[in-house]
Amino acid sequence: MPRYRVFIVISILAFGVIFSSSVFVGASASSQAITLSQVTPTFDISRLNQPPTVIPPAQADNGAQVYWGMCMPCHGDHGQGLTEEWRDSFPPDKRDCWQSGCHGSDHPKNSFEIPTTGAPALSGAGALSRFSNSFELNHHIQQNMPLFPTGSLTSEEAWSLTAYILRMNDRQPNGFTLSEVNGSAIPVHQKVKSPQSTIPGLLTLIGILILTAIGLELQPKFDHTKPNFFHHLHPPSIPAKQSRFRYTLGAGGMAVFLSVILLVTGLLEMYYYIPTSDQAAISVETIVSLVPLGNLIRNLHYWSAQFLVIVMTIHLLRVALTGAYAPPRRFNHVLGLGLLVFTLLLDFTGYVLRWDEGIRWALVVGANLIKTIPWIGAGLYQFVIGGSEPGNATLTRFYTWHIFGLTLGEAILIVWHIFRVRRDGGISVPPPVERIEKDRITRFELLKREVLVMIIVGIILLLFSMIVPAPIKQPISDTTALTGNSRAPWFFLWVQQLLKFGDPFLLGILTPVLVVIALGVMPYLLPNANCAELGRWFPRGNRIAQILTVLLFLVILVLTFLGAISQ
Repeated sequence: MPRYRVFIVISILAFGVIFSSSVFVGASASSQAITLSQVTPTFDISRLNQPPTVIPPAQADNGAQVYWGMCMPCHGDHGQGLTEEWRDSFPPDKRDCWQSGCHGSDHPKNSFEIPTTGAPALSGAGALSRFSNSFELNHHIQQNMPLFPTGSLTSEEAWSLTAYILRMNDRQPNGFTLSEVNGSAIPVHQKVKSPQSTIPGLLTLIGILILTAIGLELQPKFDHTKPNFFHHLHPPSIPAKQSRFRYTLGAGGMAVFLSVILLVTGLLEMYYYIPTSDQAAISVETIVSLVPLGNLIRNLHYWSAQFLVIVMTIHLLRVALTGAYAPPRRFNHVLGLGLLVFTLLLDFTGYVLRWDEGIRWALVVGANLIKTIPWIGAGLYQFVIGGSEPGNATLTRFYTWHIFGLTLGEAILIVWHIFRVRRDGGISVPPPVERIEKDRITRFELLKREVLVMIIVGIILLLFSMIVPAPIKQPISDTTALTGNSRAPWFFLWVQQLLKFGDPFLLGILTPVLVVIALGVMPYLLPNANCAELGRWFPRGNRIAQILTVLLFLVILVLTFLGAISQ
Protein backbone atom coordinates (compact mmCIF):
# COMPACT_ATOMS: atom_id res chain seq x y z
CA MET A 1 0.00 0.00 0.00
CA PRO A 2 1.40 3.42 -0.86
CA ARG A 3 2.57 5.53 1.99
CA TYR A 4 0.03 8.31 1.45
CA ARG A 5 -2.82 5.79 1.74
CA VAL A 6 -1.46 4.44 5.02
CA PHE A 7 -1.25 8.00 6.28
CA ILE A 8 -4.86 8.68 5.29
CA VAL A 9 -6.13 5.52 7.03
CA ILE A 10 -4.18 6.28 10.18
CA SER A 11 -5.47 9.87 10.14
CA ILE A 12 -9.05 8.69 9.72
CA LEU A 13 -8.71 6.21 12.56
CA ALA A 14 -7.11 8.84 14.81
CA PHE A 15 -9.88 11.34 14.03
CA GLY A 16 -12.46 8.70 14.81
CA VAL A 17 -10.86 7.91 18.13
CA ILE A 18 -10.56 11.58 19.02
CA PHE A 19 -14.16 12.31 17.96
CA SER A 20 -15.52 9.33 19.83
CA SER A 21 -13.56 10.26 22.92
CA SER A 22 -14.76 13.88 22.82
CA VAL A 23 -18.36 12.77 22.38
CA PHE A 24 -18.07 10.30 25.26
CA VAL A 25 -16.38 12.82 27.53
CA GLY A 26 -18.92 15.49 26.60
CA ALA A 27 -21.80 13.15 27.28
CA SER A 28 -20.29 12.11 30.58
CA ALA A 29 -19.77 15.74 31.61
CA SER A 30 -23.29 16.62 30.59
CA SER A 31 -24.67 13.67 32.54
CA GLN A 32 -22.59 14.62 35.55
CA ALA A 33 -23.83 18.25 35.32
CA ILE A 34 -27.47 17.07 35.25
CA THR A 35 -26.89 14.79 38.21
CA LEU A 36 -25.22 17.55 40.20
CA SER A 37 -28.06 19.95 39.44
CA GLN A 38 -30.56 17.45 40.90
CA VAL A 39 -28.74 16.85 44.14
CA THR A 40 -27.49 20.38 44.73
CA PRO A 41 -30.48 22.59 45.62
CA THR A 42 -30.87 26.19 44.53
CA PHE A 43 -32.63 28.21 47.27
CA ASP A 44 -33.50 31.90 47.22
CA ILE A 45 -31.91 33.04 50.44
CA SER A 46 -34.07 36.21 50.48
CA ARG A 47 -37.01 34.04 51.54
CA LEU A 48 -35.45 33.97 55.00
CA ASN A 49 -35.43 37.75 55.36
CA GLN A 50 -37.43 39.37 58.17
CA PRO A 51 -40.75 40.88 57.01
CA PRO A 52 -40.60 44.64 56.45
CA THR A 53 -41.80 46.89 59.26
CA VAL A 54 -45.21 48.49 58.63
CA ILE A 55 -46.08 51.77 60.36
CA PRO A 56 -48.63 51.82 61.80
CA PRO A 57 -48.79 48.03 61.89
CA ALA A 58 -52.07 46.17 61.54
CA GLN A 59 -52.70 43.16 63.76
CA ALA A 60 -51.63 40.78 61.01
CA ASP A 61 -48.42 42.81 60.44
CA ASN A 62 -47.46 42.19 64.06
CA GLY A 63 -48.34 38.54 63.55
CA ALA A 64 -45.97 38.38 60.57
CA GLN A 65 -43.08 39.35 62.85
CA VAL A 66 -44.11 36.72 65.43
CA TYR A 67 -44.41 34.09 62.69
CA TRP A 68 -40.96 34.92 61.30
CA GLY A 69 -39.34 34.69 64.71
CA MET A 70 -41.04 31.55 66.05
CA CYS A 71 -43.02 29.64 63.44
CA MET A 72 -41.30 29.94 60.07
CA PRO A 73 -38.50 27.38 60.65
CA CYS A 74 -41.04 24.56 61.03
CA HIS A 75 -44.06 25.79 59.05
CA GLY A 76 -42.32 27.40 56.08
CA ASP A 77 -42.12 30.94 54.78
CA HIS A 78 -45.66 30.86 53.37
CA GLY A 79 -47.20 28.18 55.60
CA GLN A 80 -46.35 25.22 53.35
CA GLY A 81 -45.17 23.11 56.29
CA LEU A 82 -41.91 21.24 56.85
CA THR A 83 -41.53 20.06 53.27
CA GLU A 84 -38.35 18.70 51.69
CA GLU A 85 -38.08 21.84 49.60
CA TRP A 86 -38.20 23.99 52.73
CA ARG A 87 -35.68 21.80 54.56
CA ASP A 88 -33.24 22.54 51.74
CA SER A 89 -32.89 25.98 53.34
CA PHE A 90 -31.35 24.34 56.42
CA PRO A 91 -27.61 23.68 56.77
CA PRO A 92 -26.68 20.30 55.21
CA ASP A 93 -26.20 18.64 58.59
CA LYS A 94 -29.61 19.81 59.83
CA ARG A 95 -31.83 18.91 56.88
CA ASP A 96 -32.90 15.63 58.44
CA CYS A 97 -34.68 17.00 61.53
CA TRP A 98 -35.14 13.59 63.10
CA GLN A 99 -31.63 12.18 62.66
CA SER A 100 -29.65 15.36 63.34
CA GLY A 101 -29.87 14.98 67.09
CA CYS A 102 -31.85 18.18 67.65
CA HIS A 103 -35.48 17.26 67.07
CA GLY A 104 -35.62 13.48 67.31
CA SER A 105 -36.89 11.35 70.16
CA ASP A 106 -33.58 11.88 71.99
CA HIS A 107 -33.60 15.68 71.63
CA PRO A 108 -31.65 17.69 74.23
CA LYS A 109 -33.40 19.47 77.08
CA ASN A 110 -33.26 22.87 75.41
CA SER A 111 -34.89 21.57 72.23
CA PHE A 112 -38.05 19.70 71.25
CA GLU A 113 -39.22 16.76 69.18
CA ILE A 114 -40.82 17.35 65.82
CA PRO A 115 -43.53 14.79 64.94
CA THR A 116 -42.38 12.31 62.33
CA THR A 117 -45.22 13.49 60.11
CA GLY A 118 -43.59 16.91 60.05
CA ALA A 119 -45.01 20.31 60.90
CA PRO A 120 -48.41 20.69 59.24
CA ALA A 121 -49.15 23.20 56.52
CA LEU A 122 -50.93 26.37 57.65
CA SER A 123 -52.09 27.48 54.22
CA GLY A 124 -53.41 25.87 51.11
CA ALA A 125 -55.92 23.13 50.42
CA GLY A 126 -56.77 21.04 53.47
CA ALA A 127 -54.91 23.28 55.92
CA LEU A 128 -56.45 24.12 59.32
CA SER A 129 -59.22 21.57 58.77
CA ARG A 130 -59.60 20.91 62.50
CA PHE A 131 -60.58 24.53 63.25
CA SER A 132 -63.91 26.11 62.40
CA ASN A 133 -63.36 29.63 63.68
CA SER A 134 -60.60 31.99 64.74
CA PHE A 135 -61.23 31.47 68.44
CA GLU A 136 -60.50 27.74 68.15
CA LEU A 137 -57.32 28.44 66.15
CA ASN A 138 -56.18 31.02 68.69
CA HIS A 139 -56.92 28.67 71.59
CA HIS A 140 -54.77 25.96 69.98
CA ILE A 141 -51.93 28.44 69.41
CA GLN A 142 -52.00 29.65 73.00
CA GLN A 143 -52.16 26.17 74.46
CA ASN A 144 -49.73 24.28 72.20
CA MET A 145 -47.44 26.69 70.33
CA PRO A 146 -44.57 27.05 69.99
CA LEU A 147 -43.37 23.54 70.69
CA PHE A 148 -40.62 25.00 72.87
CA PRO A 149 -41.34 26.59 75.25
CA THR A 150 -44.99 25.62 74.91
CA GLY A 151 -47.53 28.32 75.71
CA SER A 152 -44.96 31.13 75.84
CA LEU A 153 -46.90 33.48 73.56
CA THR A 154 -48.82 36.34 75.11
CA SER A 155 -52.50 36.74 74.33
CA GLU A 156 -51.74 39.69 72.06
CA GLU A 157 -49.07 37.75 70.18
CA ALA A 158 -51.39 34.76 69.76
CA TRP A 159 -54.19 36.90 68.33
CA SER A 160 -51.72 38.69 66.02
CA LEU A 161 -50.44 35.32 64.83
CA THR A 162 -54.02 34.14 64.27
CA ALA A 163 -54.71 37.23 62.16
CA TYR A 164 -51.56 36.62 60.11
CA ILE A 165 -52.51 33.00 59.43
CA LEU A 166 -55.92 34.17 58.23
CA ARG A 167 -54.22 36.71 55.98
CA MET A 168 -51.90 33.95 54.70
CA ASN A 169 -55.05 32.08 53.60
CA ASP A 170 -56.79 35.24 52.34
CA ARG A 171 -59.44 34.87 55.07
CA GLN A 172 -58.84 37.97 57.20
CA PRO A 173 -61.63 40.59 57.13
CA ASN A 174 -60.31 43.98 56.15
CA GLY A 175 -59.89 46.47 58.97
CA PHE A 176 -60.83 43.88 61.57
CA THR A 177 -59.03 43.31 64.88
CA LEU A 178 -59.44 39.79 66.26
CA SER A 179 -60.10 39.28 69.97
CA GLU A 180 -61.82 36.88 72.33
CA VAL A 181 -64.99 38.95 71.86
CA ASN A 182 -65.32 38.39 68.11
CA GLY A 183 -63.01 35.44 67.46
CA SER A 184 -65.76 32.83 67.45
CA ALA A 185 -67.67 34.78 64.81
CA ILE A 186 -64.80 34.84 62.30
CA PRO A 187 -64.60 31.56 60.34
CA VAL A 188 -61.28 30.07 59.28
CA HIS A 189 -62.36 28.60 55.94
CA GLN A 190 -64.28 31.48 54.40
CA LYS A 191 -63.71 35.19 54.14
CA VAL A 192 -66.32 37.43 55.72
CA LYS A 193 -66.91 41.09 55.07
CA SER A 194 -66.87 43.40 58.05
CA PRO A 195 -69.80 45.84 58.07
CA GLN A 196 -69.19 49.47 57.31
CA SER A 197 -69.11 52.07 60.06
CA THR A 198 -72.55 53.18 61.22
CA ILE A 199 -71.31 56.35 62.93
CA PRO A 200 -72.06 58.76 60.00
CA GLY A 201 -75.61 57.44 59.69
CA LEU A 202 -76.15 57.54 63.45
CA LEU A 203 -74.92 61.11 63.71
CA THR A 204 -77.28 62.07 60.88
CA LEU A 205 -80.20 60.36 62.66
CA ILE A 206 -79.32 62.08 65.94
CA GLY A 207 -79.19 65.42 64.13
CA ILE A 208 -82.65 64.82 62.66
CA LEU A 209 -84.03 63.93 66.11
CA ILE A 210 -82.52 67.08 67.60
CA LEU A 211 -84.10 69.24 64.90
CA THR A 212 -87.41 67.43 65.43
CA ALA A 213 -87.27 68.13 69.16
CA ILE A 214 -86.49 71.80 68.56
CA GLY A 215 -89.32 72.09 66.06
CA LEU A 216 -91.74 70.35 68.40
CA GLU A 217 -90.82 72.64 71.26
CA LEU A 218 -91.16 75.80 69.13
CA GLN A 219 -94.50 74.69 67.74
CA PRO A 220 -97.30 76.95 69.03
CA LYS A 221 -99.91 75.44 71.28
CA PHE A 222 -103.07 74.26 69.59
CA ASP A 223 -105.89 71.86 70.26
CA HIS A 224 -107.15 69.20 67.92
CA THR A 225 -110.82 68.46 67.56
CA LYS A 226 -110.34 64.80 66.67
CA PRO A 227 -108.08 62.96 69.11
CA ASN A 228 -106.40 59.82 67.82
CA PHE A 229 -105.71 56.49 69.51
CA PHE A 230 -102.73 57.78 71.46
CA HIS A 231 -104.69 60.77 72.72
CA HIS A 232 -107.39 58.48 74.04
CA LEU A 233 -104.82 56.76 76.23
CA HIS A 234 -104.78 59.98 78.28
CA PRO A 235 -107.57 61.76 80.14
CA PRO A 236 -109.05 64.80 78.33
CA SER A 237 -107.12 67.15 80.62
CA ILE A 238 -105.00 67.09 83.76
CA PRO A 239 -103.96 69.79 86.25
CA ALA A 240 -100.97 71.76 84.96
CA LYS A 241 -99.12 71.57 88.30
CA GLN A 242 -99.10 67.78 88.42
CA SER A 243 -98.08 67.50 84.76
CA ARG A 244 -94.74 69.18 85.33
CA PHE A 245 -91.60 67.13 84.81
CA ARG A 246 -90.28 67.89 88.29
CA TYR A 247 -93.30 66.07 89.73
CA THR A 248 -93.73 63.13 87.31
CA LEU A 249 -90.04 62.85 86.29
CA GLY A 250 -91.42 61.47 83.03
CA ALA A 251 -90.66 57.98 84.36
CA GLY A 252 -93.89 56.30 83.26
CA GLY A 253 -93.65 57.45 79.65
CA MET A 254 -89.95 56.65 79.48
CA ALA A 255 -90.62 53.13 80.77
CA VAL A 256 -93.16 52.51 78.00
CA PHE A 257 -90.80 53.95 75.38
CA LEU A 258 -87.88 51.78 76.51
CA SER A 259 -90.15 48.73 76.50
CA VAL A 260 -91.04 49.39 72.87
CA ILE A 261 -87.36 49.69 71.94
CA LEU A 262 -86.66 46.41 73.74
CA LEU A 263 -89.44 44.68 71.82
CA VAL A 264 -88.30 45.92 68.39
CA THR A 265 -84.58 45.29 68.91
CA GLY A 266 -85.27 41.90 70.47
CA LEU A 267 -87.29 40.83 67.44
CA LEU A 268 -84.43 41.88 65.15
CA GLU A 269 -81.89 39.91 67.19
CA MET A 270 -84.02 36.78 66.93
CA TYR A 271 -83.19 36.56 63.20
CA TYR A 272 -79.57 35.72 64.04
CA TYR A 273 -79.53 34.37 67.60
CA ILE A 274 -79.15 30.57 67.89
CA PRO A 275 -80.36 29.24 71.29
CA THR A 276 -77.99 26.29 71.63
CA SER A 277 -75.14 25.98 74.10
CA ASP A 278 -72.49 25.63 71.39
CA GLN A 279 -73.78 28.44 69.16
CA ALA A 280 -75.40 31.03 71.45
CA ALA A 281 -72.29 33.07 72.28
CA ILE A 282 -70.99 32.68 68.72
CA SER A 283 -74.27 33.99 67.29
CA VAL A 284 -74.13 37.00 69.62
CA GLU A 285 -70.57 37.67 68.45
CA THR A 286 -71.78 37.37 64.86
CA ILE A 287 -74.51 39.94 65.49
CA VAL A 288 -72.00 42.33 67.03
CA SER A 289 -69.17 41.84 64.52
CA LEU A 290 -70.63 40.93 61.13
CA VAL A 291 -74.31 41.82 60.84
CA PRO A 292 -74.89 45.33 59.43
CA LEU A 293 -76.10 47.57 62.29
CA GLY A 294 -76.00 44.47 64.52
CA ASN A 295 -73.69 46.09 67.05
CA LEU A 296 -76.02 49.09 67.37
CA ILE A 297 -79.13 46.89 67.69
CA ARG A 298 -77.56 44.79 70.44
CA ASN A 299 -76.29 47.85 72.29
CA LEU A 300 -79.73 49.46 72.10
CA HIS A 301 -81.35 46.28 73.37
CA TYR A 302 -78.91 45.83 76.24
CA TRP A 303 -78.82 49.43 77.45
CA SER A 304 -82.58 49.86 77.07
CA ALA A 305 -83.00 46.90 79.42
CA GLN A 306 -80.59 48.40 81.98
CA PHE A 307 -82.13 51.87 81.79
CA LEU A 308 -85.62 50.37 82.06
CA VAL A 309 -84.74 48.86 85.45
CA ILE A 310 -83.45 52.26 86.62
CA VAL A 311 -86.43 54.20 85.25
CA MET A 312 -88.98 51.80 86.76
CA THR A 313 -87.21 51.96 90.13
CA ILE A 314 -87.34 55.77 89.99
CA HIS A 315 -91.02 55.57 89.09
CA LEU A 316 -91.68 53.29 92.07
CA LEU A 317 -89.82 55.68 94.38
CA ARG A 318 -91.73 58.65 92.98
CA VAL A 319 -95.06 56.95 93.65
CA ALA A 320 -94.05 56.08 97.22
CA LEU A 321 -92.57 59.50 98.04
CA THR A 322 -95.60 61.36 96.69
CA GLY A 323 -98.17 59.01 98.22
CA ALA A 324 -99.64 58.48 94.74
CA TYR A 325 -100.68 54.91 95.55
CA ALA A 326 -103.50 56.08 97.81
CA PRO A 327 -106.96 54.63 97.05
CA PRO A 328 -108.18 53.99 94.39
CA ARG A 329 -104.66 53.41 93.05
CA ARG A 330 -103.44 50.76 95.51
CA PHE A 331 -104.01 47.84 93.17
CA ASN A 332 -102.31 49.67 90.30
CA HIS A 333 -99.30 50.11 92.58
CA VAL A 334 -99.18 46.32 92.95
CA LEU A 335 -99.39 45.97 89.15
CA GLY A 336 -96.49 48.37 88.75
CA LEU A 337 -94.44 46.42 91.30
CA GLY A 338 -95.20 43.24 89.36
CA LEU A 339 -93.96 44.97 86.22
CA LEU A 340 -90.66 45.73 87.95
CA VAL A 341 -90.30 42.08 89.00
CA PHE A 342 -91.04 40.87 85.47
CA THR A 343 -88.53 43.38 84.10
CA LEU A 344 -85.83 42.09 86.45
CA LEU A 345 -86.56 38.50 85.41
CA LEU A 346 -86.48 39.46 81.73
CA ASP A 347 -83.18 41.23 82.28
CA PHE A 348 -81.81 38.21 84.13
CA THR A 349 -82.85 35.66 81.50
CA GLY A 350 -81.56 37.90 78.72
CA TYR A 351 -78.29 38.17 80.61
CA VAL A 352 -77.97 34.37 80.69
CA LEU A 353 -78.79 34.05 76.98
CA ARG A 354 -75.36 35.46 76.15
CA TRP A 355 -73.95 32.11 77.34
CA ASP A 356 -70.44 33.51 77.66
CA GLU A 357 -67.88 33.51 80.46
CA GLY A 358 -69.47 36.60 82.01
CA ILE A 359 -72.70 34.85 83.04
CA ARG A 360 -71.21 32.18 85.31
CA TRP A 361 -72.56 33.61 88.57
CA ALA A 362 -76.07 33.93 87.18
CA LEU A 363 -75.92 30.41 85.81
CA VAL A 364 -74.19 28.56 88.66
CA VAL A 365 -75.01 30.44 91.87
CA GLY A 366 -78.39 31.71 90.71
CA ALA A 367 -79.47 28.20 89.70
CA ASN A 368 -78.10 26.59 92.86
CA LEU A 369 -80.06 29.03 95.01
CA ILE A 370 -83.23 27.33 93.80
CA LYS A 371 -82.08 24.08 95.42
CA THR A 372 -82.08 25.74 98.86
CA ILE A 373 -85.86 26.24 98.84
CA PRO A 374 -87.32 23.77 101.39
CA TRP A 375 -89.39 20.85 100.10
CA ILE A 376 -89.74 22.05 96.49
CA GLY A 377 -86.18 23.14 95.74
CA ALA A 378 -84.98 20.00 93.95
CA GLY A 379 -88.06 19.69 91.76
CA LEU A 380 -88.08 23.42 90.97
CA TYR A 381 -84.40 23.23 90.03
CA GLN A 382 -85.14 20.42 87.58
CA PHE A 383 -88.01 22.45 86.10
CA VAL A 384 -85.94 25.62 85.67
CA ILE A 385 -82.61 24.06 84.62
CA GLY A 386 -83.99 21.10 82.70
CA GLY A 387 -81.55 18.55 84.13
CA SER A 388 -79.11 17.75 86.88
CA GLU A 389 -76.80 20.60 85.87
CA PRO A 390 -76.92 23.62 83.53
CA GLY A 391 -76.62 22.75 79.88
CA ASN A 392 -78.35 22.96 76.53
CA ALA A 393 -81.79 22.35 78.05
CA THR A 394 -81.20 25.27 80.44
CA LEU A 395 -80.53 27.65 77.59
CA THR A 396 -83.60 26.45 75.71
CA ARG A 397 -85.84 27.02 78.75
CA PHE A 398 -84.40 30.45 79.51
CA TYR A 399 -84.87 31.40 75.86
CA THR A 400 -88.49 30.24 75.92
CA TRP A 401 -89.22 32.13 79.13
CA HIS A 402 -87.50 35.25 77.83
CA ILE A 403 -89.20 35.30 74.43
CA PHE A 404 -92.66 34.01 75.32
CA GLY A 405 -93.52 33.56 78.99
CA LEU A 406 -92.04 36.67 80.60
CA THR A 407 -92.53 38.90 77.56
CA LEU A 408 -96.20 37.97 77.34
CA GLY A 409 -96.65 38.56 81.07
CA GLU A 410 -94.89 41.92 80.81
CA ALA A 411 -97.08 42.98 77.89
CA ILE A 412 -100.27 42.04 79.76
CA LEU A 413 -99.19 43.94 82.87
CA ILE A 414 -98.22 47.04 80.85
CA VAL A 415 -101.61 47.18 79.13
CA TRP A 416 -103.39 46.50 82.44
CA HIS A 417 -101.34 49.13 84.26
CA ILE A 418 -102.03 51.81 81.61
CA PHE A 419 -105.72 50.91 81.62
CA ARG A 420 -105.87 51.30 85.40
CA VAL A 421 -104.11 54.66 85.23
CA ARG A 422 -106.76 55.85 82.79
CA ARG A 423 -109.62 54.31 84.77
CA ASP A 424 -108.42 55.73 88.09
CA GLY A 425 -108.50 59.27 86.71
CA GLY A 426 -104.98 59.71 85.43
CA ILE A 427 -102.26 61.12 87.63
CA SER A 428 -102.87 61.39 91.38
CA VAL A 429 -104.15 64.90 92.22
CA PRO A 430 -106.17 66.55 95.02
CA PRO A 431 -109.95 66.88 94.63
CA PRO A 432 -111.03 69.97 92.62
CA VAL A 433 -112.13 71.84 95.77
CA GLU A 434 -108.68 71.37 97.34
CA ARG A 435 -106.67 72.64 94.38
CA ILE A 436 -105.09 76.06 94.62
CA GLU A 437 -104.04 76.22 90.98
CA LYS A 438 -106.89 75.70 88.53
CA ASP A 439 -104.85 75.62 85.30
CA ARG A 440 -105.10 72.47 83.24
CA ILE A 441 -103.45 71.14 80.07
CA THR A 442 -105.15 69.12 77.38
CA ARG A 443 -104.29 65.61 76.30
CA PHE A 444 -102.78 67.07 73.12
CA GLU A 445 -100.25 69.13 75.07
CA LEU A 446 -99.54 66.19 77.36
CA LEU A 447 -98.82 63.88 74.41
CA LYS A 448 -96.60 66.53 72.85
CA ARG A 449 -94.51 66.65 76.04
CA GLU A 450 -94.27 62.89 76.15
CA VAL A 451 -93.09 62.73 72.54
CA LEU A 452 -90.47 65.38 73.31
CA VAL A 453 -89.19 63.34 76.26
CA MET A 454 -89.07 60.22 74.08
CA ILE A 455 -87.00 62.04 71.45
CA ILE A 456 -84.54 63.27 74.08
CA VAL A 457 -84.28 59.81 75.63
CA GLY A 458 -83.81 58.31 72.16
CA ILE A 459 -80.94 60.70 71.41
CA ILE A 460 -79.24 59.90 74.74
CA LEU A 461 -79.74 56.17 74.19
CA LEU A 462 -78.30 56.31 70.67
CA LEU A 463 -75.25 58.26 71.82
CA PHE A 464 -74.70 55.92 74.75
CA SER A 465 -75.08 52.83 72.56
CA MET A 466 -72.65 54.28 70.03
CA ILE A 467 -69.96 54.98 72.65
CA VAL A 468 -70.36 52.21 75.25
CA PRO A 469 -70.55 48.64 73.90
CA ALA A 470 -72.68 46.03 75.59
CA PRO A 471 -70.51 43.51 77.48
CA ILE A 472 -69.60 40.21 75.87
CA LYS A 473 -66.89 37.65 76.57
CA GLN A 474 -65.64 34.41 75.08
CA PRO A 475 -68.05 31.45 74.84
CA ILE A 476 -68.58 29.61 78.12
CA SER A 477 -66.55 26.41 78.44
CA ASP A 478 -67.66 24.85 81.74
CA THR A 479 -71.13 25.44 83.11
CA THR A 480 -70.38 23.91 86.50
CA ALA A 481 -67.25 25.82 87.53
CA LEU A 482 -67.31 29.25 89.17
CA THR A 483 -64.27 31.37 88.47
CA GLY A 484 -62.90 33.91 90.91
CA ASN A 485 -64.07 36.96 88.95
CA SER A 486 -67.65 35.77 88.48
CA ARG A 487 -70.29 38.17 89.65
CA ALA A 488 -74.01 38.73 89.47
CA PRO A 489 -75.57 41.22 87.07
CA TRP A 490 -75.48 44.69 88.60
CA PHE A 491 -79.16 44.68 89.63
CA PHE A 492 -78.58 41.52 91.73
CA LEU A 493 -75.22 42.52 93.20
CA TRP A 494 -76.96 43.33 96.48
CA VAL A 495 -78.21 39.74 96.67
CA GLN A 496 -74.71 38.42 95.93
CA GLN A 497 -73.37 40.60 98.75
CA LEU A 498 -76.04 39.33 101.14
CA LEU A 499 -74.97 35.74 100.47
CA LYS A 500 -71.65 36.47 102.15
CA PHE A 501 -73.36 36.94 105.52
CA GLY A 502 -75.26 33.71 106.06
CA ASP A 503 -77.76 31.13 104.90
CA PRO A 504 -78.32 31.11 101.09
CA PHE A 505 -82.06 30.51 101.31
CA LEU A 506 -82.75 33.14 103.97
CA LEU A 507 -80.59 35.82 102.35
CA GLY A 508 -80.67 34.86 98.68
CA ILE A 509 -84.31 33.80 98.27
CA LEU A 510 -86.47 34.77 101.24
CA THR A 511 -85.07 38.29 101.75
CA PRO A 512 -85.68 39.50 98.15
CA VAL A 513 -89.19 37.99 98.25
CA LEU A 514 -89.94 39.79 101.53
CA VAL A 515 -88.69 43.08 100.05
CA VAL A 516 -91.14 42.77 97.17
CA ILE A 517 -94.01 41.82 99.51
CA ALA A 518 -93.22 44.74 101.84
CA LEU A 519 -93.33 47.23 98.97
CA GLY A 520 -96.59 45.73 97.72
CA VAL A 521 -98.51 45.78 101.04
CA MET A 522 -97.45 49.29 102.10
CA PRO A 523 -100.59 50.96 100.70
CA TYR A 524 -102.76 48.42 102.53
CA LEU A 525 -101.04 48.31 105.93
CA LEU A 526 -99.50 51.77 106.41
CA PRO A 527 -101.25 55.16 106.57
CA ASN A 528 -101.84 56.81 103.20
CA ALA A 529 -101.64 60.46 102.21
CA ASN A 530 -104.79 62.50 102.61
CA CYS A 531 -106.64 63.57 99.49
CA ALA A 532 -105.64 67.21 100.01
CA GLU A 533 -101.96 66.22 100.18
CA LEU A 534 -101.86 64.41 96.85
CA GLY A 535 -100.03 65.84 93.87
CA ARG A 536 -96.90 66.97 95.76
CA TRP A 537 -93.71 65.49 97.14
CA PHE A 538 -93.44 64.11 100.68
CA PRO A 539 -97.00 64.42 102.00
CA ARG A 540 -97.32 64.01 105.77
CA GLY A 541 -99.94 61.27 105.60
CA ASN A 542 -97.61 58.49 104.41
CA ARG A 543 -94.43 59.63 106.16
CA ILE A 544 -93.79 56.18 107.64
CA ALA A 545 -93.93 54.58 104.20
CA GLN A 546 -91.56 57.22 102.85
CA ILE A 547 -88.99 56.58 105.58
CA LEU A 548 -89.16 52.81 105.21
CA THR A 549 -88.91 53.03 101.41
CA VAL A 550 -85.88 55.33 101.51
CA LEU A 551 -84.12 53.16 104.10
CA LEU A 552 -84.81 50.02 102.11
CA PHE A 553 -83.43 51.46 98.89
CA LEU A 554 -80.40 52.95 100.66
CA VAL A 555 -79.54 49.51 102.03
CA ILE A 556 -79.88 48.00 98.56
CA LEU A 557 -77.68 50.76 97.08
CA VAL A 558 -74.97 50.28 99.71
CA LEU A 559 -74.94 46.51 99.22
CA THR A 560 -74.81 46.99 95.44
CA PHE A 561 -71.86 49.35 95.79
CA LEU A 562 -70.04 46.94 98.11
CA GLY A 563 -70.70 44.10 95.70
CA ALA A 564 -69.32 46.16 92.80
CA ILE A 565 -66.06 47.13 94.51
CA SER A 566 -65.43 43.75 96.13
CA GLN A 567 -64.65 42.01 92.83
